[in-house]
Amino acid sequence: AASHALNLALGNRGRTVVYLRADMTPATDPADLAALVADIDAGNVDTLVVMGANPVYTAPADLNFQAAMGKVANTIHFGLYRDETAVRSSWHLPQAHWLEAWGDGRTWNGTWTLAQPLIEPLYKGKSALEFLGMLINDQPVDGAAMVKTTYTNTAGKGELQWRQAVQRGFHKGSAFPRAANPSGSASPMRATPEQMAVWKKSDPLELVFSQSYSLYDGQFANMGWLQELPDPMSKLTWGNAAIIGISTAAELGLKDQDVVELELDGRRLEAPIYIMPGQAPGTVGLPLGYGRTEAGHVAGLGSDEVETVGVNAYTLRTVANRGFAGGLIVRPTGATFPLASTQDHHVIDDIGSSGRDHRLGELIRSADLDEWEKHPDFAQHVVHHPPLKSLWNEFTYEGHRWAMSIDLSSCTGCSSCTIACQAENNIPIVGKDEVIRGREMAWIRMDRYFKGDAENPSIENQPISCMHCEMAPCEQVCPVAATTHSSEGLNDMVYNRCIGTRYCANNCPYKVRRFNYLEFQGQLRAEGNEVMQLAMNPEVTVRNVGVMEKCSFCVQRIEGARTNATASGTEIKDGDVTPACAQVCPANAIHFGDLNDESSQVRKKHDNDRAYALLAE
Repeated sequence: AASHALNLALGNRGRTVVYLRADMTPATDPADLAALVADIDAGNVDTLVVMGANPVYTAPADLNFQAAMGKVANTIHFGLYRDETAVRSSWHLPQAHWLEAWGDGRTWNGTWTLAQPLIEPLYKGKSALEFLGMLINDQPVDGAAMVKTTYTNTAGKGELQWRQAVQRGFHKGSAFPRAANPSGSASPMRATPEQMAVWKKSDPLELVFSQSYSLYDGQFANMGWLQELPDPMSKLTWGNAAIIGISTAAELGLKDQDVVELELDGRRLEAPIYIMPGQAPGTVGLPLGYGRTEAGHVAGLGSDEVETVGVNAYTLRTVANRGFAGGLIVRPTGATFPLASTQDHHVIDDIGSSGRDHRLGELIRSADLDEWEKHPDFAQHVVHHPPLKSLWNEFTYEGHRWAMSIDLSSCTGCSSCTIACQAENNIPIVGKDEVIRGREMAWIRMDRYFKGDAENPSIENQPISCMHCEMAPCEQVCPVAATTHSSEGLNDMVYNRCIGTRYCANNCPYKVRRFNYLEFQGQLRAEGNEVMQLAMNPEVTVRNVGVMEKCSFCVQRIEGARTNATASGTEIKDGDVTPACAQVCPANAIHFGDLNDESSQVRKKHDNDRAYALLAE
């Protein structure tokens, strides 16, 4: 309702927001698991097929789906992983990943799209289409033939149109018809005095369930990249916690990492506490998707040898309380549990923390619309310093001068750039213990700052990667010239020169250089690990223990564009080089290009009145 009111007030209807006819959009109601369990208990089900789902883990706790499965004579699990449901089934059949399979589907606006496999199935799996076809036809079927037959029969098209649709990836003109803009007016929504009241210890608590930002409902729990991706708000990695507000924690006498027992309708779960500004008073947030017992060696096996990652919030979630529930009881246990949060890793001590908070307005220079309209160049006047004099001769660039800009007005803090960089540049994960030590390896991190009232703060996000400084302090202290300045403005790392002194990391004011304390990538060199090796980008070196690494502006992509331009006898044009972070940014906040090209997007961004260089002084 708030979203619709906001779009209405901004005049977005019919411009950036369109509406579809309700009878054309697909149904989204989930199957009634309660009715299925009732059928099983009544003896009406002799064969149960579970496709791509894990109800033993995700089903409401009061249904006790695991016990129900035990009453079915034949249980078949068809999925990507041998998960909690698969190990309790009579049969487990390997499903092909969607990148290994033909398929089709509808986008949000109804456009008919076609999916093509990028590789052959690694584990001889079948797609969902082929599996269903086998059940129906009692014989093997071909997924590509099924998709083609559906398209040609339904769309009434021939071979030429089919080939064109495959080439485009979608069928032109297949979007659902639009509906007329709904009527109505935008009314301001204000909190009532009761909603603004301070929560007291005698008041009831409410438990709020949320999907994990990175693991979703838990199906991605065995992906190390996502386990090590900090949550946008709490900055927690490798596990979840009971999120509680500052005033509520004070009323209950709790502090960070205290373990509490959560009781809801007679069900109990122990979880560590994370205190976060902005969490609504009287509420406890609990992300789903953790506490897996059959997810693989990354997420934990639930055994004595491997600690399960996080706690399973599904054990408190019932049919009636799928989103939130009142009547929560919180009891301290007296124990503590270490949480791996990345936000304060580069603050030396309390004095450094208070200093950073004091300088926050300089680190992230922001203004409201009224101030910007009065002073479009406000960002230039936040920090005042004498003229900057260099101790060295300034660089001059005759050819390209590569640079990046990040528009903080567009950035939403989603961290897509972090994952894209990790995939593109073969960046290892290090695990919870190493993250707690401050040794995470991400080349671009997403800093999060709270401002204003601790109970209702505003939030600032700031992506930070190597700044490729013109007079880089890291370059001045490296004893072996492992980090040097290129003729095109890059701060280069020569990995086979690095001897691991870490002088460069000590000298970096942005703390964006990463050191391989351990052989994090050692498993990739093991014999017989071909699948893991397939995940690595062959154009980027896999770094070794004792080597420093950091953002390279995806130099391999720069060199690839240079090779293509040379082969075609042309010059590199603006847009020919796109780093991984800029490629995936959903808000188009990151731009990259040649500063010497006055028509380039990055030059225009750098010349904008709002532009400033972080810690330029």
